[in-house]
Amino acid sequence: MSDSPSVPIPGPLLYPLSAEDELNAKFVGLPLHHPSIPTPAAVIDLSVASANCNAMLAAVSALSVSFRAHVKTHKTSQLTRLQVGESSKDVRLIVSTVIEAEQLLPLLHGYILAGATVNVLYGVPLGPSLVSRLVKVAKSLGQGSVTVMIDHVDQLPALQQFKASAGFPAKVFVKVDAGTHRAGVGPSSPQMKGLLYEILSLEGAGDLTFNGYYSHAGHSYDGNSPDDAMSMLELEIDVCKAAASHAPAHAFKEKRVVFSVGASPTALSVQNLQSGKVSGNAAKSLQEAMHLDQASFELELHAGVYALLDMQQVATRARHFDGDPHDAIALTILAEVRSLYPERERPEALVAAGTVALGREKCKDYSGWGVVTPWRFEEGEDVGDRLIVSRISQEHGILAFEHNNHRNLPLKVGQKIRIWPNHACIASSGYGWYLVVDSKSESPDVVKEVWPRWRGW
Repeated sequence: MSDSPSVPIPGPLLYPLSAEDELNAKFVGLPLHHPSIPTPAAVIDLSVASANCNAMLAAVSALSVSFRAHVKTHKTSQLTRLQVGESSKDVRLIVSTVIEAEQLLPLLHGYILAGATVNVLYGVPLGPSLVSRLVKVAKSLGQGSVTVMIDHVDQLPALQQFKASAGFPAKVFVKVDAGTHRAGVGPSSPQMKGLLYEILSLEGAGDLTFNGYYSHAGHSYDGNSPDDAMSMLELEIDVCKAAASHAPAHAFKEKRVVFSVGASPTALSVQNLQSGKVSGNAAKSLQEAMHLDQASFELELHAGVYALLDMQQVATRARHFDGDPHDAIALTILAEVRSLYPERERPEALVAAGTVALGREKCKDYSGWGVVTPWRFEEGEDVGDRLIVSRISQEHGILAFEHNNHRNLPLKVGQKIRIWPNHACIASSGYGWYLVVDSKSESPDVVKEVWPRWRGW
C-alpha cells in the first residue's frame, strides 16, 4: 500500500513543504556529526518510533478497543503510517490543523484503494471559517470521512453549512470537559443536556451524524505511576458515561455511540493491562470501566505523542519499561556546542539551540529544558550526573550538570550533541523536516531518510 500521488492537496501553496528529493540527495548517507548536517536539527530514530507504534497497536488489539492516532506531534505521512499500521482496514486519525488533513489525502487514498475505511477528526471546536476547507477534504475522501468536535450550540450552524456545501453531513463528537477546563462541556451540566437536544434535532433533519463523546485528561501529565494513569483513563470513560446519560435512551437505537478517550499517559497505561505487569485496584477498576454494553457503545482510544515520547511522558511513569525509559524517546534535537565557560561558579557551555529549537515546556522531574543524551560520549564520561539545558533564550541554550556544580563539562567547542526535549510536539514544531536514523542498523548515526514536516494551519 502506498500514497496516491495523483490526489490533489487543497491549498498546498499556502504552506509549501521542503523538497523531499532534494533533502534526501543532500543528507542521506551522512553521519549526524558530519559538518554538512545543519544544526539545530530534529532527529527521529526509526526503530524506536516503530517500536512505540507497534506496542500501542498490539495493546489495543489485545484489549479489543478501537484506536484513533493523533498526528499533530510529528505531522508526517511516514509516521502516520506507522501509527495506523500498514495493513489497517479501519484508519482513524485526529488532526489539530486543517493543513494536516489536507496533507493526509494521498496517504488516505492509498488506504482506501487497499479496502480501508478512513475517518479524520478535526480536534479543535469547529469554526465557520474552516468549513469550506473541511468540505474539500470530505469530498475527496467520501461521505463519513470527516468528523468535527462540538462543545457549544453556536457551532451548530457551521454543520448545516457543511451539509449544504458537501451534500452529506459531517460526523460529530461532543467534547466533554474531563476537568482541565481547556475545551469541552461539563458532563453533568445543563449545557450538555441542551447541546445534546439540539444535536439530536439536527441529526433528525439530516444536518449531522452524531458519533459520540470525546474526552481528554490533559492533567494526566501530572501523574507519577501506572496506577495514576489508569485512574485518569477511567475518569475519561466516566465523564463520557455521565454525558451520555443526558441523551434519551431511545435516541441511538440503530448505532453504537463512541466513547473516544485518551491522552498519551492514559493511553500508554493500557499497555500495562496488555502486558500483565500491573495488578491491584486501579487496574481492576479500569478493566471494569472498559467493559461497555457492546450493543450500544464502542470504546475508542486516542493518543499522539506516544509515538515519539519525550521527557514529560517519561516523567509520568504511565507504563512499565523493561529497560531505561529514555531509550523509548524517538525524537532528539541535534545541537552544536559553541562555547565553554569553565571559569564560572557553575561550569557551563553554550549550544546554539534555544526556545525556538527546543520549546519552553517544563518537565516536572527536573528544572531544565532538555537532557543531553549519552550519544558519542565515552563510556563513563558523565557518570554520576546528567547534563541538562539549565537555562534557555531564543537561540541559545546553557548546558550544566544537574547537580554537580564544580566539575568541568566533558564537551568541546564544535561538538555535536543530541538532546531529549521536554515536549516533542512543541520541540518538533520549529523544523521543516526530520533526519531519520535507525539505532538498530549497522550504521546507527547515518541519515537513512529525510521526512518533510507539514507546516501551517
